[in-house]
Amino acid sequence: ALRRVLGVAEDVSEPAISLPAFLDRFPAHLRPLVQPLFFRLSREPESRFTRWRRNANILGGATSTSPSGTSQGSIIAQMESDEEPCAPLQHLVAGLSVFIRGGVSWPVLLEAWVGEDGSDPCAGARAEAAAELAATLCFWCAHPSLCPGPGVPGGVTPSAAASVLAGWEPDPLEAVLSALCRSPDNRSPSSEGAGTSAEVTERLMDTVPFLPLSVGPRLSQALFDAPPSPDCHGLQSRILDRGLAFLLRGIGKSLWSSGPWDLLYSDWRDGRSFSAFLQGVLHYKGVAVVVLRAAGDNGEILGAVSDLWEESGASFGGTSECQLFSLWPTLRTFRSMGKSKHYAYLNSQSKRAPRGVGFGGERGAYRLWIPADLNVCEVLQSDAAFESGPLLRHSSSCSISRLEVWGISGPAALAAQPHRARTGSAA
Repeated sequence: ALRRVLGVAEDVSEPAISLPAFLDRFPAHLRPLVQPLFFRLSREPESRFTRWRRNANILGGATSTSPSGTSQGSIIAQMESDEEPCAPLQHLVAGLSVFIRGGVSWPVLLEAWVGEDGSDPCAGARAEAAAELAATLCFWCAHPSLCPGPGVPGGVTPSAAASVLAGWEPDPLEAVLSALCRSPDNRSPSSEGAGTSAEVTERLMDTVPFLPLSVGPRLSQALFDAPPSPDCHGLQSRILDRGLAFLLRGIGKSLWSSGPWDLLYSDWRDGRSFSAFLQGVLHYKGVAVVVLRAAGDNGEILGAVSDLWEESGASFGGTSECQLFSLWPTLRTFRSMGKSKHYAYLNSQSKRAPRGVGFGGERGAYRLWIPADLNVCEVLQSDAAFESGPLLRHSSSCSISRLEVWGISGPAALAAQPHRARTGSAA
């Protein structure tokens, strides 16, 4: 199939694919982003560097030294010879098979831009830049029906204001890159003391390990004429734009593999009351995501993933599927540590225990707590159930501006709720 798609004659004994033929299978906004993958895929299965890769100047001018001591020049620069960059068909097929069947990972994507040499003192800064490029590739691969607005270089709008003036929707990719590529101490990627390449990779693997899985299906569609994948599902949310919803899906396997999400509760639709909240979430037989936006100029977004949607009285419930997250302005995830089973708490009936919904911690001192009035959120820095770290940057509490709960487990989980079964209503 690859021969036919790329126009390689059947009678050629040692077929090769040229870079222009490879890039021509992708829309214009993806070509600069998939070009490094061509060189990555062209490598011999057991070789770290190939002839074309040795001529790569990673990320526009910086050089590094390969394990064999060869300098890498720009992958988009003029080749030393007049011939076009080509990849042996068998190497390309072998690499694509791994990408499509096994899934692409952050280490593979980042290596396409920065190489594997960890001794280069500039590798960390280049890895931060590569993280933005790789995240951009993941976003567009997950949204094949979308493309950047006219005149938007690299698929990133100059600013939200420019988008409005040009008549475009605010670019959701801007939120993705800002939240994902900002380090927890809010350093910019180019600032002095940027983390090492390994640290950048580890951060991405820890927070959003599933985003690169969008790349394989897009390659399959472009190069093997596979049926187009549907866009990553958007949400009718007043908290999550398309970019933040995409980012949130990437933090966990169940979120990434889920279909359309169902809005179980929102304060703007159902009213700010605990009875309305309970009406929306009780007896949901699956995983749901609580998302809230803090009031104020910063508008921090945080929440929890939980599989407990039954009254727990004075007790905790849930499983290690539960996790906490801070989504905006900096993405952090706090997964189960297995030291405590105090994952989730939901009580509206027992007068001997706090009424509200909580996650982690102990009764009366929850890691994340939303009391029954739904007006404030209280957080702690650490507990025994989840990894430590700040859910809010500079405070232990915030007023709630918006609150939503999204069910991610499909129609069967929704139908298990008695009131929906009676009315036959969806979210």
